[in-house]
Formats: sequence, structure tokens, C-alpha cells
Amino acid sequence: MSLDSKSRMSSRNEPISEPTIARTTSTFDLLNGWTTSLVLNDARSGMADEERGEASKKKRNENFQVVLVHGSLELQKLAYPEYPAKKIPEKGGYTDITCVDLTPEILVFGTERGTLVYYFLDETGACLAYEYCHCDGGITRLWAHSDGTRLLFEDDRSSIYLHNPFNDQAVLVPVYEPGKIDLALWDASDALVFVLWKVGQVFVYIYAPIDIHCPRVTLLQAAVLPSDLRPVALRKGSLSCHGEDGQESVILPTHTWCKKIVHNPKQVRQRFEEHLALLHLEEAFADAVILKNAEAWEMLTSKALEHMNMEVAIKACQQSGNIQLLTSLRQLDNVEELLLLRGHILSILQEFDAAQDSFLKSTRPEAAVEMRRDLEHWDQAMTLAKELKSPLEFEISKHYAQMLEKLGDHRQALSYYEDFLNSSKEDPELRAFAQSGIARTCIRLGDIWKGKHLASECHDSLLYRECARILEGLNLQEDAAELYVQDGQIEKAILMYIEIKNFSKAQSLLKRVDSPKTYVAFARALEAERKLADAAAAYVAAEDYENAVKLYLGPLKNPTEAFSIVRKTKSMEAASLASRYCKNKGDYVNAIEFLVLQKRTKEASELAQQQGKMDVYTERVAEVASKEECLKLGKYYEAMGNFEKATAMFERCGDSKHALKLYLSWGIPEAIGQAINMVGRQKDDGLTNQLLEFLAGDTEGSYNTQQHLFRLHMVLGNHEAATKAALLIAKNEQEMGNYKNAHQQLLDFCKVMKSENKYIPYDLSKQLMLLHSYTLVKTLIRLGDHRSCARLLIRVARHISNFPAHVVPILISTVIECHRSGLKKTAFEYATMLMRPEYRTQITSAYKRRIESIVRKPEKTEEDESLTPCPFCSLDIPETQLECPSCRNYLPFCIASGRHLISGNSTRCPACKFPALLTEFTRLIAAEKTCPMCHEEVAVDDIVEQPFSLL
Repeated sequence: MSLDSKSRMSSRNEPISEPTIARTTSTFDLLNGWTTSLVLNDARSGMADEERGEASKKKRNENFQVVLVHGSLELQKLAYPEYPAKKIPEKGGYTDITCVDLTPEILVFGTERGTLVYYFLDETGACLAYEYCHCDGGITRLWAHSDGTRLLFEDDRSSIYLHNPFNDQAVLVPVYEPGKIDLALWDASDALVFVLWKVGQVFVYIYAPIDIHCPRVTLLQAAVLPSDLRPVALRKGSLSCHGEDGQESVILPTHTWCKKIVHNPKQVRQRFEEHLALLHLEEAFADAVILKNAEAWEMLTSKALEHMNMEVAIKACQQSGNIQLLTSLRQLDNVEELLLLRGHILSILQEFDAAQDSFLKSTRPEAAVEMRRDLEHWDQAMTLAKELKSPLEFEISKHYAQMLEKLGDHRQALSYYEDFLNSSKEDPELRAFAQSGIARTCIRLGDIWKGKHLASECHDSLLYRECARILEGLNLQEDAAELYVQDGQIEKAILMYIEIKNFSKAQSLLKRVDSPKTYVAFARALEAERKLADAAAAYVAAEDYENAVKLYLGPLKNPTEAFSIVRKTKSMEAASLASRYCKNKGDYVNAIEFLVLQKRTKEASELAQQQGKMDVYTERVAEVASKEECLKLGKYYEAMGNFEKATAMFERCGDSKHALKLYLSWGIPEAIGQAINMVGRQKDDGLTNQLLEFLAGDTEGSYNTQQHLFRLHMVLGNHEAATKAALLIAKNEQEMGNYKNAHQQLLDFCKVMKSENKYIPYDLSKQLMLLHSYTLVKTLIRLGDHRSCARLLIRVARHISNFPAHVVPILISTVIECHRSGLKKTAFEYATMLMRPEYRTQITSAYKRRIESIVRKPEKTEEDESLTPCPFCSLDIPETQLECPSCRNYLPFCIASGRHLISGNSTRCPACKFPALLTEFTRLIAAEKTCPMCHEEVAVDDIVEQPFSLL
């Protein structure tokens, strides 16, 4: 920076071009106090002495004057000029004094032999205070600070040093051109700032007495100064000079913004940086508060730590929001020892070697061990722990052993681990640590068996993994795989077995994983070994269906299996391979199927039309086709007269009304059933009414109409109407003598009602009971149970009007079975009925005489029917009576005997869930093997007693 004449102000108060330069016509208005006057007077006298050749020979302050004469000093009190001057030192001893300086309280001089001597001045005179020996040469010039706490001196090698008598240190001042410095000045208001001047140039320095590294002097800036100016004083960065035009003041470039009022953040930032450079940390903190900038807080924190100003560092760190660093700094708040504090700060700044040196010089060298431990510098920590006999030595030695292991010194590490094992008798954790280390190092040193054995003994997943990795690195994959299996890393073990082509072990482990990636790797390895069938199976297990199909269609020549995989998995990639294969082979049916599976419907449609396979295409595309495609297919089939496919397509595209119209105009019996199914699916009132109107207008075949109505009501969930229809159908079947059909019709309806937890109407249940009683007779006759058979026939005969097609045969059977069972009165009753004219002619000759004999010779005695308790109220009633006169309940009947159920002896058919007496049902199933109600096979072992309340 240049401080030339253009930046100065003349005695006529001409305007200045730079705000850092000022000139005054009065005698140093900016300076005050005796120091400034002294310096100014010294400068004037110095210039006068220089003209006489006596420069630097004489110095004075308010009370004393000292004169350097022939290498000796004479001190004169100014208040008593009449008294003779005293020699310094009084007893002699110094005859080679080369330079001297005075402050208000200190006299200091330098000698040719390199000695700096400090004297304290008071009313009584001078008293020797301190001596310093400069070993690099004699002292030629010196410049003391006004308070005497530090000075600058030049030796006979033209090197300049800053001496601090409080710490007995001399710091070399960096000078660009040694030997050419004309003057040094201290800032009267800032004890850390000084300048060196030579004609035309000025150098600004800062002295840092407290620094984490060492006290040091730093050149802040050099600037050009007009050659006609000679500095005489420095205060707050303002350099007072004597020139041809009088006295002038120049603002140093390092203090430009410190002397100004700032108006914007940029200027605040510049002032902040100047304060940092000048170590004005409190002022820098105030600027940082204005800046509110994270970078500024970080810079201030760093500078404060560098100069060990913990108060400012903590405040700045709080503002920056660096919680981690703030926590560390607060822990140092109570550290008073400078060396210890310096070590901690250096550690925070990651200058660990310097931190260690500082810790070792402090009163707590153990901190160096702790730092290296926390940094995991185990080799250095171990060395320090041994030297200091630290209690942390054992803990660190464990980590040191691990470090040796990592560095490859396995034999030395093994030695440590074995020592740990020998001393771990009562410490299971240490024992596990030692065994783990021995296992790893043994493997690395070649003792594989011992290492694996120890690893297995530890039952430690991490150790399994570590040893496995070591073995893997040693190319011992099989051993590594064994440990991976113990660690539960089955997939990794499989991959290693695959790598060494041990497919049998790999395959034995595959069932323990479900990773497709592992199966794919296994399959590829098998394929590479030309084990194609196994490879294809592995691809399927890996869900890599494309490669599986590729093998089946290619070298394995098994398209059937390939097609099965495609159909089962719906894999697009596999379907693409299959469709291409089928087209090449002329198998257009499968080609169309696989094209549809890939959703390539347009291509599939074109192929179907070309090859006349539209039915195949329709069948395949139905599930995935769009509404437009279904409508197109519906119209196509309607035009072709294929109403079955047309109606299906119209329903799929949402045109159910047109589909129903086609169903009703189709003209085949199955069409009505399909229409009913469609209406049931759609649950649309309009479609339902349309179908009901059609069925109501069907004058042909009322039986079929009832069947259709029954089915329609069932699919619509209209159970009341369905019940009526079911009874009508059953009645029609009974009138035609189709009792089994009627029985099945009612049974099926009851099953539906049971499955939906619906109440079975009494009329329906009673009708089923009568039909079942009739159909059960033949089974009981085969079993020889004529008594039960007679009771059932009596029940049927009492409702003979429900069996109009077989009145006479039923009555004949009733007479015969009753007579055989001793129910002669009842036999006579129904024999008499048969003698009526309308029935007599229908009696076959085989039974006619016998029946006439029963009528001519009647026996009107018979035993009363056995009584059993009502399951609801326990009233004893006849065993075949199904209504209780006491509780008025309708009693469930046994499907194996026709009797009513009783508590404590009940079960139900495992198939149709109809109730039965446990003893009777078991007896019947043991003989017949099938349920008499549903005719499903039933095993005796499946019959279990069930509480009546649950039936």
C-alpha cells in the first residue's frame, strides 16, 4: 500500500483523497500525554544530534536523563542538575554499552557482548532489575515500550528481535531487508502493535505474547510512506510524522476501518477482519454480532482459541451454534494451567503432536495418554502409557493388540491375546476378547483348525463373521462357508459353495433361504456346468421364469413343462418366449394363448382370424379384454349365430340387457339357466323384472317354469319365494312318483339355508321329513329293523295324499310291516282301507289273500309305542312323535331312524350336518357306509357326540 503525497493534507487544510491520512498544522493534536511529548522531543533532539554525529547518545524522561559516553552511562536527575551524574552501573563492569532507552520507570541498555540490562527507576535512583543474554551477537540498537514490559532490539547481524522480560523470550521479527531499518515505534495505546520504518516504507507488526504454539511476531502489512516524512509517534494506528511541510498524521493501512464509522455490512466485515488481525477480539465480537454470519463466528472462535482467550471463544461458539465444540470448550472453562489448556485447545484444533508435547510439559501428563486413547492412536498411546506407568496401560494394551492385528503383526498380537487369556480367569468378558483375538490371529498364522475351533467355542456372531472374512481372504472358501453357516449367513455360504462348485452343500442349504438372487446364482452355476435340468428347476425356484422356459424350450426340449410354467406364473418374458416358439412350430392355439397373456391382444386377434381360431382367442382374452374388445367379439358371435359366446361377451362389456335378450331368444333350455345366473350376478331390478315377466308368460311346461323360478329366487337371495317354489317342485315330483328327486330338491334347498344361517320353514322341513321317512324304509328293511320300518310307514300312510302315485303299494307295505312287527290293530286299520273299491282292484295277487285274511280275522291288540323324553322339556312322548304336546316344539328327527332326538344321545352327519341319534346313526353307518340323507360316505370314526343345544 502506498502512502504518497497525494494522500496527505497540507498546512492550508487542503482536502484529502484518502480517509486514512490526516495532516494538522498544530502540534500533534491527535497525541496527548508525556509519552508523545517525550517521543517528539527525542525525535527533534535526535535529528539535531544526528547533525552533530551524536544520535542515540542521550535519552530523557520527566525525571531523568541518561547519556551514553564511551561505552558507559551517566544518569542525571533533572530536578537536581547541580548534583553530579551517577554512573550506571555504579560499580562499573560494563564498558561496551552500545545503546540505551528510557521509559518513565525503566532504564534499559544493550552491550556489544549481547547483554540486555534492565534498571528500575525511582526517587532514589536506579536499581538493577533484570539481565538477558542474547547469544547471537552484540546489540546495536533498541526501542523500549513506554511501560517497559517489552522492547525491540537489533543485533550486530542486523536482525531485529522483540524481547519480553516477563517470559525471558526474544522473538525474531521478520524483516524483508535486514540492516535497513531506520526506526521502530510502539503504538502508545496498543502494547501489541509496533512499526518498523525505513525511508519510504513502513512495516506494521502485531505481537502475540499468548499463542497456542509460541509467542510470535507477525507482519500485518507493509506500506509506502513518502520519503520526506519521518515517523515520530504512533497511537491507535495513527502515525505522526515530521516532514518538510510540518507535522502530519498518517493512518496505517491495518487500521483503516478501525478509525471509521461504518455504514454497511461490507464495511463491518472489513472492520471485523482488521480487529481480528490486531487481536482486538472483544471489538471483533461486537462486529460479528452485527454481521450475524456463521463464517464470522467460526473465524472469531478459531482466532480466540489460537490465542487462548477462552471467554471470547465460548461466547463466539455459542453464537455459531456449534454445540459439539461448545461442549468441549465449556469443559475447559475451569482449566487454569496454561500448558494443560494449551494442550486441550491444540487437541480440539487437531494438532495432536503439539498437544501431546504441551500435555507432557504440564502437571498432568496423563492427559496425553487419554488424548491418544480417545483418538485411537494406540501405538503412541501404548508408548506413553508405558513411559508414564499409566493406569490406562492395560486398557490401551487391548486396543494396541487389535491395532497390531490390523497392521499385520499377527504374531506380536497373538502374544498379547495369550497374555490376556492367562489373566482372564475371573473375567469372562476379557476371556471372550482374548479367545476372539487368538482365533483370528491363529487363522492368519496358518493354524486354521485351532482358529475355527476357538471361534466355534465363543458362539459370537461377529467373530464368526470376522474369521470367515479372513478365511475368504486366504482363499479358503469352504472353511469360510462353514463359519458363515454358523453365523446364520446362509446366502453367503451358498454363494461360496457355488464358487468352489460344491453344489451338493449349496443345494442342501438352499431350502433355508428364500432369496431369488441366491437361487439364480445357483442356477447359473449349474447351467455353466451343463446340469440343465437342475438349472431349470433352480431358475423356477428363483422365480427367473424366463431362463427356466428358455432351457425347457431349448436344450431340454420339454415344451410341455415350459408352457406349464408360463400358465402358472403369468411371466411376460417367459410368455414371449413361448409365443414365439409356438408360432415357429405352427402351434397357433398356444401361440394365441401366450400372446393374450402378454396383453398383445391385437396381434393375438389377427393371428386367430388368420388361422380360424377365434374361439380360442375369445376363450383366452375374455378375462383381460377391454369393454370395446368384448363388444366387438359379442357382435361377431351374434352375427355368427353363436349366442353362447355372444351373450358372455355382451355381459362382459356391460351390455347385460342385450345379453338377456339373446338368452331369452336363444331357444334352448340351458339358455334360461344361464340367463338366471347372469341376473343373479348383476342384481339389476330391470333385468330381474324382464326375466320374471318372461317366466310368467311361459305357458309350456309349468314344472320347468317352477324350476327356473326357484333358481332365480335362490340367486337373488329371495328365500321366501324360493321356499314356495321348492315346495311346488317337490310336490310335482311327488305327484309323478319321483320321490328321490323331490327329496334331493328339498335337501339341496335346506343345505343352502343352513349355509346362510337361515331358518328352514316348518312346511319345508315337514315335507322333507315325510319324504325321508319313505326313502329310509328300504334301508331299515335291509338292516332287519322292521319295527322302526313299520313306524315310518305308519307316518307316511297318515299323509298318503302326498304320495298319490303309490297309494296302494305304500298301504300294502304298511299292512305287511305292521303285521310282522306285532302292530296288528294298525295292520287291520290299513288292510280295511285297502278293501275299498278304489284300491282293492290295484292289490297284486301276491298280497291280496293275505290282506283279506287280516280283514276277515282281525286281531286288534298291539303294544304301545316306546316313550322317550322330549329334548326340550323332557316329557316322555312316543319315540316317533315329532311334536311335543307340552312345550309345543317341533322336534328334530333322526335321519337314521325317523325318531325324535333326545338329549345325551345326539350327533349330526359330518357331510350334510343333519341331526341323528348317536347310537342309531353309528349302527347304520357301520352297515351302509353312507348317510341316508345326503348319501355321502361317512366314516364311523368321524361320528362324534354333540350337545343337542348345538344342533
